[in-house]
Amino acid sequence: MPDPSLALQPSPVGGRGIAARVGKQKGKHNWSGQSSPGGVLSSCSQLLKGEEHPELIWYHPHVIYTAGLQVPHMPCQTLTAPRRGRQHRQQQHPATMAFSSRLTSSLRPALAALQWAAPRQCRGLSTPQGSEPSLDLRGIFPPLATPFSPSQEVDYAQLEGNLRRYASIPFRGLVVLGSNGEYPYLAPHERVEVVSCVRQALPRDRLLLAGSGCESTQATIELTVSMAEAGADVALVVTPCYYRGAMTTAALVHHYTEVGNASPIPVVLYNVPANTGLDLPMDAVITLAQHPNIIGIKDSGGDITRMGLMVHKTRQEDFQVLAGSAGFLLASYAVGAAGGVCALANVLGDPLCQLDHLCREGRWQEARDLQHRLIEPNTAVTRQFGIPGLKKAMEWFGYYGGPCRAPLAPLSPAQAEELKSTFSANGWL
Repeated sequence: MPDPSLALQPSPVGGRGIAARVGKQKGKHNWSGQSSPGGVLSSCSQLLKGEEHPELIWYHPHVIYTAGLQVPHMPCQTLTAPRRGRQHRQQQHPATMAFSSRLTSSLRPALAALQWAAPRQCRGLSTPQGSEPSLDLRGIFPPLATPFSPSQEVDYAQLEGNLRRYASIPFRGLVVLGSNGEYPYLAPHERVEVVSCVRQALPRDRLLLAGSGCESTQATIELTVSMAEAGADVALVVTPCYYRGAMTTAALVHHYTEVGNASPIPVVLYNVPANTGLDLPMDAVITLAQHPNIIGIKDSGGDITRMGLMVHKTRQEDFQVLAGSAGFLLASYAVGAAGGVCALANVLGDPLCQLDHLCREGRWQEARDLQHRLIEPNTAVTRQFGIPGLKKAMEWFGYYGGPCRAPLAPLSPAQAEELKSTFSANGWL
């Protein structure tokens, strides 16, 4: 019997608890639950990959216990969820799946299989007819810039101010601690604090994707669990690249498989060859798409042929492809991408959501006209001027940009003027 001291303490948040059994067979997910009024949980059968495991999960918002643990009295009821692919979904938010990293390792596969659906939006272009993703990523996600004070400390008040302004824009969710969040320049405790701050301010119907990729598999797992505990719904895991010569397909598949097995929240692969010098191999993506807890990829490479092939080769899996830049968002949708994680959305969030809407409505001429006006501003705040350019542009549109952390340097006056002229020439200023 597991040590009861390893369990989390019950959350003060009210809710229902269930004792659940989880199954995964031939790509299907199902579970059912029987209520328990407290006391010692009974065991039940869990079917995973054809093997029987007598383990039980006691679930309560923010609390998960293993079989046989003493649990307090909680209001609860019997619940039954349909198999993946039906239109009806349990409206439990994925953030409630955050839990302690000290759960027994035997529960990891079950937790990977227990995935909760977020509130539905609209039918995505990359989803085969009759199929529904377990967690809907369709829509626009801005990769938030991390605001710093003049002394280069994280400015949480300015972060909250930006979040209030973004609340009126119909984003699907937010990405925290991506490349545009200056993730490599934040200390581990700052990373967790930023995620916690954003979660507290973010409406519950919006997803929070948090960067948790590190160079080692162990460090990635530890940070991913911390991100889940801080309230992240999805872990965005960049490819390890310091020893890029050794990052073979086999090494990367092993790395991501271990992370997917251990993560309490779904995982999205993050391919950004401009920063890592490493392109996640196609055969690795196809293999990893079959993992029950790896639900998609953010691809910032800009190779539309590759993105279309990814969508095609993973169409039978619960796997979604996200465009990693506004510059090729329309083209990505045309080949079946589900959504976009776009730096330019920090500045032009409404126009990017409008582009997303036009594509889903099939209004391609209007979408093309809008896409054309976004290409040059997007290039300016990414490849040309980078994060200093992005933060400068944010200030012109009513957001706090502020300084970058050293060694990133601010724009020169001439660079700032060139950046402003790019936005003006395309009708944005």
